Amino acid sequence: MTERRQRDQQGQVLILAVFVMAFLFVPLAIYVIDSGLVEAAHVQTGETLQAAAEDGAQSIDVAAFRNSGGQVVRLDPDQARAASDRSLRASRLPGLEGWTIGVSGNTVTVTARVRVNLFVLGAVTLTQSKGATFAIGT
Repeated sequence: MTERRQRDQQGQVLILAVFVMAFLFVPLAIYVIDSGLVEAAHVQTGETLQAAAEDGAQSIDVAAFRNSGGQVVRLDPDQARAASDRSLRASRLPGLEGWTIGVSGNTVTVTARVRVNLFVLGAVTLTQSKGATFAIGT
C-alpha cells in the first residue's frame, strides 16, 4: 500500500467506531433509563400500597370492642376500606389509575394500577398488590 493511500484512510476507523458506539450505547442508555423508571415506580407503588393496607388494618370495630368489655377485637371492614382509601388519595401517587381494596377477615389487601411514562418507549402499566393483617399482641 502506498503512503498516500494510507494517509487517505487514516480517519475511517474513527468514523466507523463512532457509528458503532452510537448504535450500541444509545439503545443501552435508553434501556437503562426506562428500566430505572419502572423500578422506581414499582418500589414507590409497593411502599404506598403497604402503608394504605396498614392504615386500613388498624381500623377496629369499636362498638364490638366496647360492648364486649374489651374481649372482642376485630376489624371493621367499612372503616378499613375508608382508611385505606383516604391513605391512597392522600399519597397522590404519580400515575395512579385505579385501585381496589379488599377486606377478608382481619386482612386488608390493596391492589393498584400505576401508569409509568417511559423516556422513549411510551408508557407501561404496573399492577401491584400489598396486604396487612390486623393482629393482637404481636
